[in-house]
Amino acid sequence: MKYLEVGKIIATHAIKGEVKVSITSSKPEERFKKGNILYVLDGKEYREIKIDSFRVHKGMALITFNNITNINDVLGYVGKTIYVSKESLKDLDKDNYYYDDLIGLIAYDKDNLIGEVVDVMEVPQGAILVIKKENEKQVLVPFVSEFIEDVDLDNKKIYINPIEGLV
Repeated sequence: MKYLEVGKIIATHAIKGEVKVSITSSKPEERFKKGNILYVLDGKEYREIKIDSFRVHKGMALITFNNITNINDVLGYVGKTIYVSKESLKDLDKDNYYYDDLIGLIAYDKDNLIGEVVDVMEVPQGAILVIKKENEKQVLVPFVSEFIEDVDLDNKKIYINPIEGLV
């Protein structure tokens, strides 16, 4: 099973088993909806958690899970990352991609190799691809239609239309 990160438990909140989660996913109200099954990475094992409640407070998600109602029972989860199974996600519309699908693609300018997509950064203006060139330098390319010609997930390729000086 493949997993995608949706948040990280950063602290407890009050004494009734609620935890504070730094959100790393779009649509947190959908990801952390009551009854959803998510996973916490504990060592090398993904442990299932079932969401009991969700609310947003000061830009953070506050959740309870697995019917835990005591702060002492959630202390061991602090610092753990929360994931969703990729199989449980809906297919995206055309020209929309999960960032995880973009990482690892090989970027080309027409037939010329640029490098490998190693990260996707979220900025207020949108997403930016971080492409590592063979000489270890990184190139930042906005993930917008003006620069992205084609994304070929089947062949693990992405075609960039860079302006002069971009790459």
